[in-house]
Amino acid sequence: MSLPPTMTQMTPGVSSGGAKRQRVEEDDYQRQGVEGGSDDEDDESSDGGLTHEESLERKRKRTAKLKALTQIRHREAEIGKVAAQHEVPKAATPLARAIHEYTRMLMGIPRKARGTSMLESVSEPKLPDPPSEEERQAWECRKQLREKFIRDAQDKAMQKYLAKKPTGFKPNRKQRKTVEKDAAEMAAIKKPMQPVIFTSRISAGGRTRYAHHFGTQCEAALAMAGFPRCTFDWQASYDSPWNAATATIILAHWVKTYDANGARAFGIISSDNTPANREEVLRRWCGNKAPKHREQTRHVEMFKTPAGKKLLEDHFAITHSITSKRRNKEKIVEARLHEAFKFWGKSSAEYAMLSHPEVHSEDELQPTNASGSRQRLRLDWRSAELDTLIMLLDQSHWKRKTIPKERRAAKQLVERGNYAPTADPDRFPPKGFQASLISPGWLDNADGLIVSELDLNEEDAVDVQQAIQDAMRVFKSRANLAEEEASGSTLS
Repeated sequence: MSLPPTMTQMTPGVSSGGAKRQRVEEDDYQRQGVEGGSDDEDDESSDGGLTHEESLERKRKRTAKLKALTQIRHREAEIGKVAAQHEVPKAATPLARAIHEYTRMLMGIPRKARGTSMLESVSEPKLPDPPSEEERQAWECRKQLREKFIRDAQDKAMQKYLAKKPTGFKPNRKQRKTVEKDAAEMAAIKKPMQPVIFTSRISAGGRTRYAHHFGTQCEAALAMAGFPRCTFDWQASYDSPWNAATATIILAHWVKTYDANGARAFGIISSDNTPANREEVLRRWCGNKAPKHREQTRHVEMFKTPAGKKLLEDHFAITHSITSKRRNKEKIVEARLHEAFKFWGKSSAEYAMLSHPEVHSEDELQPTNASGSRQRLRLDWRSAELDTLIMLLDQSHWKRKTIPKERRAAKQLVERGNYAPTADPDRFPPKGFQASLISPGWLDNADGLIVSELDLNEEDAVDVQQAIQDAMRVFKSRANLAEEEASGSTLS
């Protein structure tokens, strides 16, 4: 007859199986509750004692609880990512630029020449093709074939050694080790490891700040490792066998180049040149090139047909127009803010008002000639006073310049031609904008829903009339200012 177990017998080690099963059952029960298990739903649907309102309230509380748990889980996941991530040096840092240029040199990725159109640049692929299946298999089997050759040589040497001994002889451990070692060394001498035939992509006339021999040394190491050319498997993970081995060799030889003072032209800060930073810089570069390789493949295929070439022309024209308009607008906003800073200071209400990108109009290209001409898109919502103030800021921008070349460039920037005959209907004031700076006619004709959504500010933080007078004052000569002061003193 067995006695019931005592408290000392029920140790955690003895009851670990039962405790583990209990924890698994509890986790399954909690998972079913969080994921909305069918048992609770069956209970709710079969419970006839609750009214419809009570049932809806239970569902609402349960949904709110699940939403709160989901938010907590997402927040903890983000905290874990932020806590574990490594701060990668920016792409513009000297270390990143040095590693990028070294990798581009090895892979033969050319720089875009000035004056080359985007359509001409896609006619030939820039990124090297990823390794083919045959190249990948040959690289992966290279070490295995080498090991098989040495193993066969050891087996043959052992057979010859045993053939010279009496029947039933069994070599001891030291004898077997000596025979196998000598056989492996003789096999390595008889058939040494040879580099594979390597296809170099380094351009002899390429523009790079590295000496040519730093690239050829890395290519020799890649060939010795069995790589037929320097490339990444763009659609695979950076940690894949091919990419990881290639990146290790590239970074190892870049470090040798750096130690040989071959990267002095970049001005690398020694504190940034750490193994972790180098690894993360190349990892980010490889990941960023994957979508560009897919786009390159698609463009090369489209370029082969007339219809695809026409689609590429239209796509690049639209992309260039959007980019040009955005850059021009950024320059104009910067110029006007500079003038506002000169007049009223950075902490003024005028500067804050002009900081909104929506206040400034954009350009459109009119194909009136071969090169096209710029027109300003009218903003109907701007009041006449605000238009006058902006016009004065534009004039002040180019008239302030004293060097003829800078004066012409500034005038060309702000004087963009006449306004387009039709205004852009999809442009609205910024939210919370000063109501007195908006055209009354536009407010009268605008939809009430739009006006309500804009939540306009009725306070006159900007005295636009005084701002116009301040801007006009700089255009007056000393004689005019003296005359105004004299007339003002006479009236007083």
